[in-house]
Amino acid sequence: MKKALSSLLALCILLLALAVPAAAAEQGTGKIYLYGETHANQSHLDQELAAWKDYYQNQGMRDLFIEVPSYSAAFLNLWMKAGDDAILTRLYEDWSGTAMDSQATWNFYQAIKAECPETVFHGFDVGHQYNTTGTRYLIGLMLTGQMGSADWDLAQKSIDQGKTYYKTSDQVYRENQMAANLREAFDALPAGTSVMVITGSAHSDIYQNDMTTGTVPCMANQLRQVYGENLIARNLFMGFDYSQAGAASTVSIGGKDYPALCLALQDLSGTRLTQYQSRTFWLVQDAYADVQALPATGDFLPQDNYPCPIETGQVFAVDYALTDGSSIRLFYRADGSLYQNKPNTLGFLAG
Repeated sequence: MKKALSSLLALCILLLALAVPAAAAEQGTGKIYLYGETHANQSHLDQELAAWKDYYQNQGMRDLFIEVPSYSAAFLNLWMKAGDDAILTRLYEDWSGTAMDSQATWNFYQAIKAECPETVFHGFDVGHQYNTTGTRYLIGLMLTGQMGSADWDLAQKSIDQGKTYYKTSDQVYRENQMAANLREAFDALPAGTSVMVITGSAHSDIYQNDMTTGTVPCMANQLRQVYGENLIARNLFMGFDYSQAGAASTVSIGGKDYPALCLALQDLSGTRLTQYQSRTFWLVQDAYADVQALPATGDFLPQDNYPCPIETGQVFAVDYALTDGSSIRLFYRADGSLYQNKPNTLGFLAG
């Protein structure tokens, strides 16, 4: 009974992520285009730069959210207006030994300054480098008579978050604060403003919990529950594109139609599955009782392939687009079996 209730709860959470909450309508029409990267990965930075140039040039977007503290983003905004790289160089000195300290990332920011000069950076992470970058930013505000200003308060808040995080090493605290900080900054923008967000891939999946403890929804999952389909997320590391998540369709199995919800599209180009271009995952609803006895194909698809947690009693349709232009649809059911101690799904014939 406990396992059944757990599976039901997990399914409810998944459907909640797919649904568009009523609160989303109150947030206006602004979109959040979120990209999950492997930090300093050249391919991911190239994709993000291309995306930002498109949003900037063709959609008039100017607000770019990045996984740094608010005061680091503020320094980047000062650098954008400066005639030299002194500010950026000092930031890189503070970032020495971190994932930000790479030539690829330096080139990324230089390209933004050159090609998208009106970009405004927003930071949403807790206060990393609070005793160097953070302190220096507060000194600058103090020297210019801005103690007690909104910028001062925001920097102090980020610093306090950094002190708490480094004192406790609490990953749940950081995940929750990142989501809260991003929400606060986004909601403060004029109604209807759309933004792009760059974060680590671990924070970018709309169905998953935090990667370290698995106990709280990750940042994108939390944002999805607030902004609904106004959040458009991509995990560049896994190739998952959630832009069609929640789209409804009908799937036919054995001559019977079932409602289905799109989970994600996954880009397979560049993987070892050279005959495949992409695959789209569908959650087929109310079908397990009808398909659990259908003949198995001998194929199986483990948890690590899916964009969402697998629960016993779920049925999936997976549409593969092949590089030769053809396509195939495969069906899988979750019957409680495991592969390498993780949930597994078994292929079956649709009849």
